[in-house]
Amino acid sequence: MYNLDITDNAEHDLENIITYMIEKLAAPVAATTFADAVNDCYENLEENPYIYESCRDFKLKNEGYRRAIIKNYILLYKIYEETKTVVVHRFFYGRQDYVNLV
Repeated sequence: MYNLDITDNAEHDLENIITYMIEKLAAPVAATTFADAVNDCYENLEENPYIYESCRDFKLKNEGYRRAIIKNYILLYKIYEETKTVVVHRFFYGRQDYVNLV
């Protein structure tokens, strides 16, 4: 079992995504479904963080980032074996050029 650490940036990203779905898209059901999928992902990360792939981008992969795809979004995280901790760093829209934003 791993400890899960959600950074302030990731929490802020997630809040923005859910707010966007509710207020701009007028899709509260989609927001709830997305939030549920994020919670499922968090549970997976606590159980087995290696279930998701390493980032395909060379720079991010070398820095130890892994990614989980949730709906149209990408969750970036790192695993720290020495402390059995998974740190969730950011959420990005899948088509966003997030490599330069990390």
